[in-house]
Amino acid sequence: MTKSPFKQAYFYIKYYATKHGCVIERKATIDDVCKQEFTAKGGYPCYNYVDVWATEKFGKTQYRTATHKWEFNDKQTLILQ
Repeated sequence: MTKSPFKQAYFYIKYYATKHGCVIERKATIDDVCKQEFTAKGGYPCYNYVDVWATEKFGKTQYRTATHKWEFNDKQTLILQ
């Protein structure tokens, strides 16, 4: 497996979250446990990452998975209200 260019760096990942019924954006990073990009048993693409905001909130590493399609940004693009 090749090393991720994101490891030890922060980025923003944006995708449609079925759970929330809308597009969400999370501050993210990668660690040695993340699967990063993989194909689910159903045949669709997935991306596994560490949710930085949730990790800070709960004090324990919080993993999340985006499915189907997503985009990476170096700055936050959705404004939280």
